[in-house]
Amino acid sequence: MNIILIGATGGIGKSLSYELSKNHNLFLGSRNQNNIEQLICDITQESIYDSNHNSIGGCSVDASNFKSIEDFIDNAQKFLISIDCIISCVGSLLLKPAHLTTEADLDNVFKTNVYSCFGLLKYGFKHMRKNGGNVIFFSSAASKVGLKNHEAISSAKAAVSSMVLSAASTYANYNIRVNAIAPGLVDSPL
Repeated sequence: MNIILIGATGGIGKSLSYELSKNHNLFLGSRNQNNIEQLICDITQESIYDSNHNSIGGCSVDASNFKSIEDFIDNAQKFLISIDCIISCVGSLLLKPAHLTTEADLDNVFKTNVYSCFGLLKYGFKHMRKNGGNVIFFSSAASKVGLKNHEAISSAKAAVSSMVLSAASTYANYNIRVNAIAPGLVDSPL
């Protein structure tokens, strides 16, 4: 399977990158090109990685910018030849009550968490419309539970969950499945 994984150098993304590299071709994305290159180097040096059967590449991407997402997906298409799955592990965490959250804070949370997913749907569709595939986004259990000081992030992750419900219906005719994973607390650098 040919998989795009964005947010690949974070806690969940890195773990998924290692695990998926065992049996799949990967194109990894993250904000920092050096981190992507280091991750690819680390994975290809692992004994679990089989370079005779799998390939791995990647480049930097600003997940909050539609043009950057479009370029990233086009680069992934060139590298992988086809795209079977898009996984977004992009996320942020802002723990502030609403009265202390600035408009810039809220814009950043929504661009990182919601716009990134929307952009991946928007630009991934043209590469998946013929053969179908899977799109997987990360929401959060915080979107369903009232947690103190989580107003910005819980509303953004709820938007991701809601978008997934609509997108699953929209793209079902193209055999594109759209799902969200909503974990609770995860042991990661974030």
